[in-house]
Amino acid sequence: MTAATALISLSVPTEAPAQAAPEAVRTSGNDLWFIRSLPGPEDLVQVPGTNWIIASSFAGLDSPRTFDGGLALIDPASRTLTKVVLNPADVARAPYAACRTPPNPTRFSTHGLNIRREASGRSTLFVVGHGGREAIEVFDVAVTEGRPMLTWIGCVLATDGAFNNSIVGLPDGRILVTDFLHGSKTMADLFANRKTGAVYRWTPGHTWEKLPGTDLSGPNGIEVSADQRYMFVADSGSATVLRYDLQAMDTLPLAIKPGFRTDNVRWTSDGRLLLAGTKADSTCKPGNQKCPKTLFVKALDPDTLALTTLLEMPAAPTFSNLSSALIVEDTLWLGAPKGDRIAYKELPRATTGRKSTAPRRSRAD
Repeated sequence: MTAATALISLSVPTEAPAQAAPEAVRTSGNDLWFIRSLPGPEDLVQVPGTNWIIASSFAGLDSPRTFDGGLALIDPASRTLTKVVLNPADVARAPYAACRTPPNPTRFSTHGLNIRREASGRSTLFVVGHGGREAIEVFDVAVTEGRPMLTWIGCVLATDGAFNNSIVGLPDGRILVTDFLHGSKTMADLFANRKTGAVYRWTPGHTWEKLPGTDLSGPNGIEVSADQRYMFVADSGSATVLRYDLQAMDTLPLAIKPGFRTDNVRWTSDGRLLLAGTKADSTCKPGNQKCPKTLFVKALDPDTLALTTLLEMPAAPTFSNLSSALIVEDTLWLGAPKGDRIAYKELPRATTGRKSTAPRRSRAD
């Protein structure tokens, strides 16, 4: 399905009819373009060795509670989006054989994503799934004739009471996941900075185990350094990003304060960690969805812990939250847990160190 597009401005209260031009929002010097027709594109990953992007679809967050989300492929060259169609004949493989069949596509709401390149040149995609079952759904990703092809290869069922958020698949086969709201915990607990969940680790052939010292207030985005020494976890309730030493989990993590509630985190090709999230106006009650907000993307140097701001702009009526950021060549791609669109913005060459190769877009159409 090719995404519908239309031209829109923040000064216009309603959307214009669909046109051939890309949709744009221009505000405070920040030009955002949109690809539409995907509910709640909460997280984004780049398929290794390509420029293709896989997006999750956190359907069910808005009313009515439809869970028909799944996954989508984005072609940055053509700026088009295609839904991934699950094959009911796909068969689970060890060590992900906890489920006999792929998720029900009409009940498949997807959340955090992580992709790991394998020695074979193929990749493994890990998907936090809700809806029909609470599980980590696992896919083999092969690139055929320049296009990613996804094959479901099994699942890992979540722990009882878990509402998982983000995930990392480690080279040795283990999985790390953030349990955002466990059991009866609520967003009110999170905004009050009460402990709502923790980080769990799954080892093939074993059950989930909670990592010591990771009881947090809304544990959210998670990544692990390339040398597997450090684990970075976004703690939504305290608006911090925590760096854990995986070789010394009995020591306190280092707290980094980016100035907003970080949602997902993602490594860049040059080794920085992108932090994406939203900051509500200080005069608003926590959790007020109508509160004026500012969208942020900052890049964290994992060695010096220096932060560089890549995006700071007011939320738009059609893009009011920010949950993920991804840099593909010279373009910053943005996901959101609510709404129906993915945003993108061309970055200055000084930001990425790359020469722009993106097709020029006319904003006058």
